[in-house]
Amino acid sequence: MNLNQNQNQNQNQNQNQNQNQNQNQNQNQNQNQRIQSKIKKFNKFLINQANKQIGLMFGNKKTSDFQIYCGKDKISIPCHKSILEARSKYFMINRRENKFNSIYFNNFSSEIVKPIIKFFYNGKFKFDKQKFDEYFKFANQIKLKEIKIKIELEIQSIFNIENILEIYFKSQQINSKNLSQNCEKFIFQNIQFIISNPNFDKYLNQNQNQIYNFIGLISLNQNFPNQLQIIQQIEQKWNQNNQKKLIKLIKFEIDQKENQIENQNENQNENSFSTLLNQILQTKSINQFQIQQIKNKSISQFQNKIVLLNSNIQEFDEKEFQPLQRNQILLDFQINDKQKENEKLEKIKKEIQEIQKEYKKWKKEIKEKFQKLIQNENEKMKKEDLQQFNIRIINLKDLFEQNRKQDLENFQKEIEEIQNKFKEIKNINLEEIDKKYQELINFPKLKIEKDLKLFEETIQQFKNEFEKRKEEIEEFKQLIQQNKNENENENLEKIDKIIQEIKNKIKFQKNKYLEIIEKKIQEIEIKNENLNEIEKIIQEIKNEIEKIKNEFYSKIDPQIKNIQNQNQNQNQKSKIKILQSIEKTTNFLQDLSNKIQQNNQKLIEIDVPFIIECMNNFPTNEIIQENGCFILQKFAKENERIEPIIKSMNNFPNNENIQKYGCLALGIIAFNNENQIEINNLKGIEPIIKSMNNFPNNEDIQKYGCRALGIIANNNENKIEINNLKGIEPIIKSMNNFPNNENIQKYGCRALGNIANNNNENKIEINNLKGIEPIIKSMNNFPNNENIQYYGCLALGNIANNKKNRIEINNLKGIKPIIKSMNNFPNNENIQKYGCFALGNIANNNENKIKINNLKGIEPIIKSMNNFPNNQNIQYYGCFALGSIAAYNNENKIKINNLKGIEPIIKSMNNFPNNQNIQYYGCFALGSIAAYNNENRIEINNLKGIEPIIKSMNNFPNNQNIQNQGCRALGNIANKENRIEINNLKGIEPIIKSMNNFPNNQNIQENGCLALGNIAYNNENRIEINNLKGIEPIIKSMNNFPNNQNIQKNGCFALGNIAYNNENLIEINNLKGIEPIIKSMYNFPNNQNIQENGCEALRNIAFNNKENRREIKRLKGIQLIKIAIKKFPNNQDIQYYGKLALKNL
Repeated sequence: MNLNQNQNQNQNQNQNQNQNQNQNQNQNQNQNQRIQSKIKKFNKFLINQANKQIGLMFGNKKTSDFQIYCGKDKISIPCHKSILEARSKYFMINRRENKFNSIYFNNFSSEIVKPIIKFFYNGKFKFDKQKFDEYFKFANQIKLKEIKIKIELEIQSIFNIENILEIYFKSQQINSKNLSQNCEKFIFQNIQFIISNPNFDKYLNQNQNQIYNFIGLISLNQNFPNQLQIIQQIEQKWNQNNQKKLIKLIKFEIDQKENQIENQNENQNENSFSTLLNQILQTKSINQFQIQQIKNKSISQFQNKIVLLNSNIQEFDEKEFQPLQRNQILLDFQINDKQKENEKLEKIKKEIQEIQKEYKKWKKEIKEKFQKLIQNENEKMKKEDLQQFNIRIINLKDLFEQNRKQDLENFQKEIEEIQNKFKEIKNINLEEIDKKYQELINFPKLKIEKDLKLFEETIQQFKNEFEKRKEEIEEFKQLIQQNKNENENENLEKIDKIIQEIKNKIKFQKNKYLEIIEKKIQEIEIKNENLNEIEKIIQEIKNEIEKIKNEFYSKIDPQIKNIQNQNQNQNQKSKIKILQSIEKTTNFLQDLSNKIQQNNQKLIEIDVPFIIECMNNFPTNEIIQENGCFILQKFAKENERIEPIIKSMNNFPNNENIQKYGCLALGIIAFNNENQIEINNLKGIEPIIKSMNNFPNNEDIQKYGCRALGIIANNNENKIEINNLKGIEPIIKSMNNFPNNENIQKYGCRALGNIANNNNENKIEINNLKGIEPIIKSMNNFPNNENIQYYGCLALGNIANNKKNRIEINNLKGIKPIIKSMNNFPNNENIQKYGCFALGNIANNNENKIKINNLKGIEPIIKSMNNFPNNQNIQYYGCFALGSIAAYNNENKIKINNLKGIEPIIKSMNNFPNNQNIQYYGCFALGSIAAYNNENRIEINNLKGIEPIIKSMNNFPNNQNIQNQGCRALGNIANKENRIEINNLKGIEPIIKSMNNFPNNQNIQENGCLALGNIAYNNENRIEINNLKGIEPIIKSMNNFPNNQNIQKNGCFALGNIAYNNENLIEINNLKGIEPIIKSMYNFPNNQNIQENGCEALRNIAFNNKENRREIKRLKGIQLIKIAIKKFPNNQDIQYYGKLALKNL
């Protein structure tokens, strides 16, 4: 018993142990399952977190290294190479073939591309199901099976009666076998509902080719139930609108197949038609039928084919009969003759013609009504304008009279002041002596005894000099008596000479006297005694001088009166001689002008002063004035006499020859700058304009008038005067009146070009008077005349320096002749220079830039720079033109690079380092070409174009324009490799210097912040910026210009990139740089760029720095970051940097 009990007990214990072991095993298994489930959940969590973080990288411009351009608009999507290559083999293959960091999908819009690229980052794909075919095509191109499968599955879930046909047809277009098979299944199951649906009727009218394919699908499937009934239903609906189209299609199919067979086997029997029908019925090419390709064969041939078809129908088996029935039903439709078809076509044509006639009548009625309305409104406007104009004229008259009175009063006062000054000068300048002696008063006691002796000697010399003058006056009297019978002019000249000699001698003595006094002052010793004695001596000196002066005039005045009386007597006698000499002078001048006309002027010695005397002596004699003007215009360069010509033009405004020769002479004389001023001072511009207005049909006057005004207009004041005298209008009129006269066109273009140069009012006036059109016409009419092309380019270039004028030049198609002239005359430096100048000014307009590129206008600019590397003006204007064309236009930048246009810009900067214009526009051009174009940046660095920019900034530190464009260029050029090069060439220092030297120049501050921000992507550059104390000017610019959004944006951007360095973080806080960032975010809450750059900057500044975090919290930066995140939920950069900033804080 005991043994049994022990055995039982042992067994029970073993069972208990086994149960415990099983329980432990179960518990362990449960725990393992729980742990594994937790591990799976945690892995999913990690994957989701990774996807989220990678998803935030999508669209981040700063971290991206690859660009995808979509559609015709070339919208860019920033991406990452590594992610694209990991998710798709397409991009890996493309990387090997394409060296550039970009790819173009011109056939797909950004709406299609963006969600698929985003799928690479976060694994989520949402798409517009109506455009599923486009998504499928793009996924097929980049070889993404996952997306294709997902599209097919999701589209299958939305199958219904209304959309099944559309989905089916699209699935065939994109070659999706799975989707098209599922569509066919759905169609077979629901065919009756599909046909009865009203949407099916729309497909009958709109999608004819697709309906043919649908019929083919039904007819080719032999297992399809009620096949014939369904086809008949479709045919009945079809017959309501398009009865004959199916018949024509069958005709075409039969003809096409028969022709193929005839070409292959010409000798086959007519019985082979049955095999042809089998081939037709077995083909699936019904959807390729096109109505436009139907052959217009005769009905007799077609009827023969039907006879053959009927004869061969009996040969078919029952298996072949069912597919044949479908075509037999179609062939049983009524076949009308071609005459009936033609009649219907003629009826339709007649109806169309009647509709067109009614449309024309309706259009005319609308035009007439519209014109009447415009006329009524114009009349109303004219009346109102006239009233306003009259009121303005009255106001202007009042103002003019007031100004005139004031001017007259001022003029009289000025005359009185001049007269008083003249009297003072006439009565020997005692003031100069007084000044000298005023200085003596301030000196102490002098040694006067020696000085008085010298002074008395000088007075005695002065008296002796006056006595000598007495003797000379007596000699002068004797000369007058001897020369009584001589001409009046000779006598007057001698009188003038003698009086001038007297004046010179008096001046000489006066200067001597002053020199002696100055020596005396120098010799005087300084003492503090007897100042009263000095004053007495000075007074004695003054009294003595007055006595001498009175004695002199008391003796001279009566003698001068005697001379005047004698001259009056001689004048009366000389008048008789003058009247006798008028005939002699007229005959002499006529003979002289005739000899000059016969080209014998080289044999004639012409006394020009004598001719001018004749013109002055006989101002009212028309013959003398005309011949005088003619002679002077031939010899005006050597003897420049302006006044008699202007007088003769004013005195004889109706004499065409005087006006012609006068304009010609003034044009020749005006080649001298001093003479241009003199012509204006003598009011010589007005008679030129009057002559052009008085003789509008005289080609010579118009030609010489345009020539004269064009040369005179080289002076800035003269340009203003020409406009004030309304001289622009006659130039434009003459160009319009004589379009075939090359000289008028040439001088007209030059005149308008010079008048418009550096004068905005004149440019506006030329446009208002429609003066641009005749310039363009003359260039088009005379393409082989180099002078017209040269002056045309000059004129359009000067006129185009105005917004409205640029637009007008483009509207009048004025860009094309400039480019043509540059291409036709590649060796003419003037045309090349002013062609570049004109295109540069015209290109300051977006539409004009595009037009210049379309007309291939970039190429001649680059050629001219390469052909004339030593011509500084061509280099200057070439850089200016390329910079203007490239600014804010990506296609033009690419075109310039493709045409190798960057190299001549860099060469010109290296060849002319001291030319400020070339340096300024060279920096401007390189900055414009490099903006937002990585290929151009690489090319500039390869051609060593960074160095001349830095040199120009160092060579001209005080030139604000060069500093501004230099900062802009370096900022735009700075990519990965270029940043390192800029630092190696010490290009950071001039940027910081320019910001410090010009703290009030907003453009320099804006471009300087941008440049430092782009350069600071490199860690070594960040350290260098801090070493050169470049953080401080950024903070100052943000504080100095709190309302300038661009400075605030670029400042935040720069500080954000610089802050990726720990030492820089501390320096930014020490310089109180956190506050302006927060202020800019507070002041501009709606500016996404400022909010984005601000969030990034605060995130970087707060990283691993407690003091900076405290400062940001103290300035309430956390609240602003939260506001930005809420306000811009779709801005990925704000979301990314804002959330990271909040984590750091």
